[in-house]
Amino acid sequence: MQFIYSNFLPLMFKKELDKEVAGDTSGDFAKLLLALVQTKRDEPSNVVDYEKIDEDARCLYEAGVQRKGTDVAVWISIMSQRSVPHLQKVFERYKSYSPYDMKESIRKEVKGDLEKSFLTLVECFENRQLYFANRLNEAMKSKGAKEKVVTRIMVSRCEVDLMKIRSEFKKTHKRTLYQTIAEHTKGDYQKALLSLCGGDD
Repeated sequence: MQFIYSNFLPLMFKKELDKEVAGDTSGDFAKLLLALVQTKRDEPSNVVDYEKIDEDARCLYEAGVQRKGTDVAVWISIMSQRSVPHLQKVFERYKSYSPYDMKESIRKEVKGDLEKSFLTLVECFENRQLYFANRLNEAMKSKGAKEKVVTRIMVSRCEVDLMKIRSEFKKTHKRTLYQTIAEHTKGDYQKALLSLCGGDD
């Protein structure tokens, strides 16, 4: 019975998520989200495929900056299928084709939710811990700390990579995550976050 449920539940929730995405979004934004939900990302490999890296970088450039209008399907395909280490090398190689880096190209080529989503993906692919450090800093320094954002990140990352996030936070923002939590939150909520944080650096 346990085996049945362990296989059935992910499929059930996956179908529900597919349905939610399809019902609440539209256009290229919906296509991107559905691709991220449905597509199996390549596993990282110990073998670096330089030919594939160059091909993907060139395809990203030719589908965007080089042409009039953006072939978003190409961007979606590459960013939803390739492994993270592969994409990191693709974005570096991309600079040899384009006068802009990948994030600058995204800002020039697409707008709205699609732009935000592509930028989030690239930032996570390049340095996930830095991405979360920046989101925490923005959320806590906004008018009235965005508690949902802060709570979600702290709870979801505390046993995954919070030490690395703390390190990126201090390196980028010139103060510790612990100090920032202490300054921008209060009461029991502050105590809970400081406990999750685990200490000052």
